[in-house]
Amino acid sequence: MALSHTVPLKYEPVEMFMAGVDQSKVDKSTEESLDGIEDRLDYGEWYCGYYHTEKKVDRVEIMFENVGMLCGG
Repeated sequence: MALSHTVPLKYEPVEMFMAGVDQSKVDKSTEESLDGIEDRLDYGEWYCGYYHTEKKVDRVEIMFENVGMLCGG
């Protein structure tokens, strides 16, 4: 299992981006770094929650309301 605040860049939920924010000005260095880590990491599931949504893509799950499930709640 992997756990991070944000997601690898390739899993960013672009539909959650705020309208009017120029994404070319947003620092994505953490997401880019996580992309490289994810490529080398052997993991079953990856959990994160930065985007305040519920979404699962491949083995990556973005959690907001369901984050208590990680703690057994």
